[in-house]
Amino acid sequence: MIITIDKTAGFCPGVHRAIHKAEKELEQDNELFSYGSLLHNELEMQRLQADGLRLAEKDDMLLLNHKKLLIRAHGEPPETYMLAKTHGVELIDATCPVVKRLQQKVRRAAEEMKKVKGQILIFGKQNHPEVIGLSGHAMGLATVISSAEDIAALDLSRPVRLFSQTTMDSDHYNAFALFLDEEIRKYQPEPDFISHDSICHHVTKRVPALKKFAANVDVIIFVSGKESSNGKKLFNICLEINPETYFVSKLNELRTAWFEHVNSVGISGAASTPLWLMEDVAAKIKEMN
Repeated sequence: MIITIDKTAGFCPGVHRAIHKAEKELEQDNELFSYGSLLHNELEMQRLQADGLRLAEKDDMLLLNHKKLLIRAHGEPPETYMLAKTHGVELIDATCPVVKRLQQKVRRAAEEMKKVKGQILIFGKQNHPEVIGLSGHAMGLATVISSAEDIAALDLSRPVRLFSQTTMDSDHYNAFALFLDEEIRKYQPEPDFISHDSICHHVTKRVPALKKFAANVDVIIFVSGKESSNGKKLFNICLEINPETYFVSKLNELRTAWFEHVNSVGISGAASTPLWLMEDVAAKIKEMN
């Protein structure tokens, strides 16, 4: 049996950078705090927590005086930075550079819209950490939308600047932007509307490579945390191409029956799946056969 790990799988650059910063800090100090998980992978988080990473809540800022707080790849709203400065908390900023640039674009757009009574629309998930951060940079002008149905509540006679959460599906976003443009034209003969291409291209480029990978093996084992929306999306893409695709988050979820009379197995994962875990899965499959 040939077992191949997908070369395009594993940490995206933003997550890899955040993990590296966390590891570097934990080498120097045995205590580092983070608002929530750095990534949607339970086993990788257990590894980091064993080295000293601690999870904190927003209300814990008062308790973090003179301690270190890591800003995750998702980013944070400006108020987090202000609160940290007020309470003497040292920030280790691991905001993904793609997200950081997007935050700056949202800020500039908000400054422009403020002058003309316009609005900022963010296509994404209402309570996603990245969306909360982006909204915080919009100077109170942001409305989060996730479907065409949300448009009915908008005042489309006003100028609009549209952005997307970086990890949203590119086809869905483009279709939404096209529909929104058509709706705006009903209220504005000469639309003051700009749709910004703000989806991470690392995510979009993975899809064609993943489809090709899934098509060239008998079985796909997709390794991901159960809470990862990126993992769910990529798993379903694999499943569409190869019906013999199985989702696992831990080694004990592997089943011997999946590999009977199989010549080739491909192992892939989400943007939050560590390489070491995919390698462990490959080793376990070898043991089972």
